[in-house]
Amino acid sequence: DSKVPTTTALFSGTRQEAKQYLNAVKGLQSAMQYLVAQDSTSSTLVRAQFLMQLAMKTLQKEFYQILSSNREHLDPETVSTRSSVDHRSSVSDYDDEISITEDEFRVSETERVSMLAMEDLKAIAESMISSGYGKECVKVYIIMRKSIVDEALYHLGVEKLSLSQVQKLDWEVLELKIKSWLQVVKVAVGTLFHGERILCDHVFASDSGKRSAESCFAEITKDGAVSLFGFPEMVAKCKKTPEKMFRILDLYEAISDYLPQIESIFSFESTSNIRSQAVTSMVKLGDAVRTMLTDFETAIQKESSK
Repeated sequence: DSKVPTTTALFSGTRQEAKQYLNAVKGLQSAMQYLVAQDSTSSTLVRAQFLMQLAMKTLQKEFYQILSSNREHLDPETVSTRSSVDHRSSVSDYDDEISITEDEFRVSETERVSMLAMEDLKAIAESMISSGYGKECVKVYIIMRKSIVDEALYHLGVEKLSLSQVQKLDWEVLELKIKSWLQVVKVAVGTLFHGERILCDHVFASDSGKRSAESCFAEITKDGAVSLFGFPEMVAKCKKTPEKMFRILDLYEAISDYLPQIESIFSFESTSNIRSQAVTSMVKLGDAVRTMLTDFETAIQKESSK
């Protein structure tokens, strides 16, 4: 049947229809491979390719709809909370319903919906990528999730400031921004980026989807992460006076504490610049503290000599 099913028909209720649809796509894939081997110019193959295009358009719409309608259920906090449960043991062979084992804690309705949405997205991504429509799947995912991450960072107060802007700030204003940053980095690393990485890895968990997971996560987080982890380096390059020392030490300690998590979350090769930025900021802050201590020591010696 070449008619495109309605969006609500597939991934709702018991998802029995969704399971049948995805199995039909697998069958169509196998049929196309057979037809290519037999006669790559056959009219039957042309018909099969047309059906596959229709199927992929339907799945792309479903993928978008699930991401769009589950924004609250797929927020990084909910996803990172659920990371303690092994989804692979909770969901087997894309079953009709999520089955929670007895030794797992009781899940809330939000968490249950979150798990279902993650499984739906994973099933669609696997089908689209294996059918050669990975680019279409990735494009939708990046557009939807990047807007959520950027919006979250904006509400947290992450600003895209240049070095000259930071250097022009009065110390009282800069100190407030440092205090704010110390709170923001805790949420960004512990929840926002952490949850986003978990979601990306889960949706694109298939062997064929691993590269998609990397490209999606890098594209979604790179702008915000570089701005966030670049701020301390700019502070370290500001004029160094003794009263700034303790705040700079606070920044140094925060990055040092979160560095193992940062390196774990941004472990992809394509996110190496984010890891480098965090390390560079820590090194520059350390240099700034040493410079201030030396200057302070010199000032005391001069005072003593008088």
